Amino acid sequence: MTTIPLLVLLGLDTNVIKDDGNHVWRLKHFNKPAYCNLCLNMLVGFGKQGLTCTFCKYTVHERCVQRAPASCIGTYVKSKKTSQSMNHHWIEGNCPGKCDKCKKSIKSYNGVTGLHCCWCQITLHNKCASHVKPECTFGDIRDHILPPTTICPAVLERQPTVVNKRQLNRTDSAMLEGSGLQFQITPNPGTHPLLVFINPKSGGKQGTRILRKFQYLLNPRQVFNLAKTGGPMTGFQFYKDVPVFRVLCAGGDGTIGWVLETMDKMNFQQSGQEAQVAILPLGTGNDLSRCLRWGGGYEGENLIKFLQKIERATPVQLDRWNIEFSTNEREDEEKGDPIPSNIFNNYFSIGVDASIAHRFHMMREKHPEKFSSRMKNKLWYFEFGTSETFSATCKNLHDKIDIMCDGVSLDLASGPSLECIAILNIPSIYGGSNLWGDNPGGRKRSKSSKSQKKREKERDFSSNSMSSSDFNFTIQEIGDKQIEVVGLENAFHAAQVRTGLRASGRRLAQCSSVTIRTRQRFPMQIDGEPWMQPPCTIHVTHKNQVTMLMAPPNNNKLKLFNLFKK
Repeated sequence: MTTIPLLVLLGLDTNVIKDDGNHVWRLKHFNKPAYCNLCLNMLVGFGKQGLTCTFCKYTVHERCVQRAPASCIGTYVKSKKTSQSMNHHWIEGNCPGKCDKCKKSIKSYNGVTGLHCCWCQITLHNKCASHVKPECTFGDIRDHILPPTTICPAVLERQPTVVNKRQLNRTDSAMLEGSGLQFQITPNPGTHPLLVFINPKSGGKQGTRILRKFQYLLNPRQVFNLAKTGGPMTGFQFYKDVPVFRVLCAGGDGTIGWVLETMDKMNFQQSGQEAQVAILPLGTGNDLSRCLRWGGGYEGENLIKFLQKIERATPVQLDRWNIEFSTNEREDEEKGDPIPSNIFNNYFSIGVDASIAHRFHMMREKHPEKFSSRMKNKLWYFEFGTSETFSATCKNLHDKIDIMCDGVSLDLASGPSLECIAILNIPSIYGGSNLWGDNPGGRKRSKSSKSQKKREKERDFSSNSMSSSDFNFTIQEIGDKQIEVVGLENAFHAAQVRTGLRASGRRLAQCSSVTIRTRQRFPMQIDGEPWMQPPCTIHVTHKNQVTMLMAPPNNNKLKLFNLFKK
């Protein structure tokens, strides 16, 4: 039985709204010796030995928590007249490592010794602190942080005490609707504050851990839990006064689509704001993350290094596509599932791959406990893909659909039979497969304006009428306002492309608009979201472009080469 007081236990729930200065406690198991900041004694016991604050790492025994001072970090100032300079926020003890001043080890296992700043993340000996300026510079990630001095209430109104307690929610990082108080942000010149959206449901328990880490590294008001705020709109409204900022989506492809769709509603072009989007991959496929070099999944990388990588990232344009469905409803025809979206960023497909994804989706809805990790999800995909190879539920799909690209019909009858048609916007699908394939000698592409003009002229000729051999040197890009159409013979064909046994799917077209007519019920998917669709006509057209951030190239090979060179 725990000895933690009931009111403190209530405070452990991050839904509880607290004002600045109050700690946000959570129970924690310490792998290394840790000491209570109040009574200075060691935390002992099995399991979770004590409590630590999510925002400042102040640590206490269960028996000491009631007497802990309200000394947590501030996340905003109450007036613009407040001085713009900030001092370090030191937390004493429990900071193993080396001193950033004298470079000697801090013997934190001897007791409460050593100081660590919650904002700039520097660690010092107690005796070295006097040799450091009291003003905090916010360290290596200052470009991403919104200092408390840049946030102040836009309106202050007298309201009942109960309402005031509900106004300043640092944990959910929300500008609370109906609270009567909104924040105004005046970012420091030359900085690009980071707006972080985290989907804790993605990546098993990874999302929750990353949420806590970002709340510690940044101003907690910059970090939004999508499961509690109801969507990204609250975060974008909070940043309405920031002219230039970066957005970090921590989640899967669905989370990224959710954020980009909300950006459309915000209409940044009209307001003059500029936002660039980076990705921390937590989902299963993470296709958009792969083609932007952020990786196929988060594997515990140091988040400070990850934030520094965002600073060095290159802005690129990503095409987005409208997709419209029109059906001839008949009384004797079975109705289909709701269409998940009318916009896609990655791909749209019909056939065997969507059938596998639909079976996976249905199983996950029935038994969510069987899909608790990325590895388990991939094993389930393998099982459904293997069974689909033998059952062939979408056999001879090419005989039951018609495709027109830029107004020219595709001849699907010539060539092998197809069980899948995929419309690709990015060179990654199914968790890393490049169905369009690489081009021989086409990896180094000229970026000159002449080649771009030549390409625009060639768009008048529908590439659909050409044979697949004419596409050998056709290059796929994510921001050329062109889309690629590919066919797959079966599920095994997709697996062969994934493993490198075959170079690509069957290249059918590269065009700017697609019209598809289906004559029977088929499984379909948009960016990994599957559903069953009755016979319909599908129109795909270009919608707009959004600025994404492409991660800097990995220099590990270069470092290894330099090592041997020395």
